[in-house]
Amino acid sequence: MLELQFVVNGEQKVVSLDQDEIRFGRSGENEVVLPDYSVSRRHARVVRDGDRWWVEDLKSTNGVQLNGQSVQRAEIRFGDDLKMGVFELQVAGTAGRSDAPGLGAVHANLPISPGMDAGPTVEAPSPAESAAISNATIVRSLRDFSAEYGLDGMVGVARDASAVRQSKRQALDEAYASHVFGFLTRLARLLITTDSDDEILRHVLDIAFEVFPVDRGFLLLKDDSGELQCEVMRLSDETKFRPTEDVPISKTMLQAVMNERVALLTYDALSDQRLAGTESVRIHQIRAAMCAPLWSGEKIIGVMQLDTPHHTGTFTEPDVDLLATLSNYCAVAIERNRNARDAEFQREVRNRLSRYHSPAVIEQVMHEDSSPDVERVKVQRAEVTVLFADIVGFTATSENSQPEEVAKLMEGYFTYAVEAIFSFGGTLDKFIGDCVMAFFGAPMPQEDHAYRAVAAAVKVREALEQWNAQRDADGLPRVKTRVAINSGPVVVGDIGSNRRVDYTVLGNTVNVAARLEEMVAEPGDIVLGEETHRQLAGSIPCESLGDFQLKGLSRKIAAYRVR
Repeated sequence: MLELQFVVNGEQKVVSLDQDEIRFGRSGENEVVLPDYSVSRRHARVVRDGDRWWVEDLKSTNGVQLNGQSVQRAEIRFGDDLKMGVFELQVAGTAGRSDAPGLGAVHANLPISPGMDAGPTVEAPSPAESAAISNATIVRSLRDFSAEYGLDGMVGVARDASAVRQSKRQALDEAYASHVFGFLTRLARLLITTDSDDEILRHVLDIAFEVFPVDRGFLLLKDDSGELQCEVMRLSDETKFRPTEDVPISKTMLQAVMNERVALLTYDALSDQRLAGTESVRIHQIRAAMCAPLWSGEKIIGVMQLDTPHHTGTFTEPDVDLLATLSNYCAVAIERNRNARDAEFQREVRNRLSRYHSPAVIEQVMHEDSSPDVERVKVQRAEVTVLFADIVGFTATSENSQPEEVAKLMEGYFTYAVEAIFSFGGTLDKFIGDCVMAFFGAPMPQEDHAYRAVAAAVKVREALEQWNAQRDADGLPRVKTRVAINSGPVVVGDIGSNRRVDYTVLGNTVNVAARLEEMVAEPGDIVLGEETHRQLAGSIPCESLGDFQLKGLSRKIAAYRVR
């Protein structure tokens, strides 16, 4: 009959394959318990099929290896080597046990990513050393941690309701009696009430020092390039933010927990086969240490390392879960703050853009620019069409009207004008007395900016006709406008002083549009410059007004009127 031979905590174990199914895992519900976090709660099973035996991986975190190859389901035979987590199991036979291959040492292998400092080759330990080495590094998968504590939303099906109730009661009683429960409650309150990333990091590290017997603690966050940067370091009672000196951390441990999504502890890094040879461990005299990623769901934003250079065997296996919990608290709080800041920034950007742009343009800017600058928009060159729309006879109207009437008149006119400008994707530049200035083609390029500007002007004229019909019925004077439009190159962006800036356009194109409105346009006219007329290419009926010598310009300008 076949049997499995392996070592647990330095003690040789033998399991006879005399049942139809034998389950292996970290949980006590299995027939064979393998007590290490490198093993999943329900890791694998060996099943009989006639006179043959098969090993099946039960979707474990670290998988099952048969003779060095990862397998999902495979037949096992005499002389095969199985590996589940850190445990090596040899397939032997009762009769030939003395002739079976020797038992391999049980190593808790810390996953080392390619390119990392794995250290020099170390000879296999003697049987006396196997127990110490087997627990030298304990690895705890975040996936297993989330599943065990229900963080992934999956709840196991209870097979015994009374046992479940008893388990809950026991867990609650232990939590109420535990100082850790109080630490986590206090930390949660502190994290909820702070909006500073530095304060979050400090609170988490302070709680870690209260809970664990540690001398050093480090919290590192990913920068924009994905590199880890130390944000806070605590050495005994001294805390430093963004230290400039060399930080005594193990890059091997940090990269391993980040890349492999695990939390880990080592009882003594200097004697740990996987860590003792690394330069940082030797230089910084890292002995007992724990390390965990700062994780929120599937996202990892950094890592926390705790250690002591003076003692070994400081931490226990349950400490890894508590460290993973603190790291999760920290990451969730940091992410919450970042999301809140990002939402506030987006609101500021939208509020600022809403002064100038239509909602459609704002959405386009926000969609195409992943990091719009709320402080100042860069000045740049652009091809645009500029529009000026002025009320005719406003001065005389104001002189003979009450201020409230003038304000109501301006509000109505500006409302119609801005609505028309925004409806064609234009940008409101400013109100100049009774004049509206707008432009098309920025901040987002618009190939048809000339057509948009003229269409907006036509819409203003049509809206005023309807408004005037109502004003006639109310016995109020009619409102007439002059509109001038010109296309060409400008510079556009935030322009002004250090104390005040406005998003605007500058250039000769603007000056020509202003002169056409002032010197050429008659009441009710929509006058176009020659470049705007050329770009329309007959899409809107126009008539020539001839050439005009405008004030301040050296050459005459051809002007056109929309029919």
